[in-house]
Amino acid sequence: MILNLLLFLIFLTIVIPICLILHEVGHGIGAVSTSKSDVHIYLGIINEDNKENFRLGRLHFHIQWGFVGFAHWGKGLNKWKSAVAIAGGPIMSLLLVILFELLAWFINQEELSQLFSLAKIVCFSQFIFTIIPVTYPRWMGGLGGFPSDGLQLLQVLRGKNH
Repeated sequence: MILNLLLFLIFLTIVIPICLILHEVGHGIGAVSTSKSDVHIYLGIINEDNKENFRLGRLHFHIQWGFVGFAHWGKGLNKWKSAVAIAGGPIMSLLLVILFELLAWFINQEELSQLFSLAKIVCFSQFIFTIIPVTYPRWMGGLGGFPSDGLQLLQVLRGKNH
């Protein structure tokens, strides 16, 4: 019982934010691999308090604990480079689903295997949640009013944004 509670707390405080930041890193990898842009990756809301904590090459990390994430790259990416950057997040989420499934399958320790299985569910949910082309409703807090990755991808491919 206590171990399950500990597993749930770890899941809430560590696994969900890690899955979020890795999704955003997917966008960043897409942008830096196709352009000369720097990419700012945010965990938590974007405001003046969320300052850059560190950087890896052209990836600048702004990390505050939270349940929303964003990746921002400069202007000037053409249609296809923008599409790669936008698709990078959902692609990363799908790759993480595969990784966490393999880890859950190969790990013999039950609680750790459960943690990887939960992380797989988070990443798959994140993939579905972000690939559906919608504008997130206002009640969704930090995401409210923003277009999903799927909607941004459609807009870029139709030539409306990039």
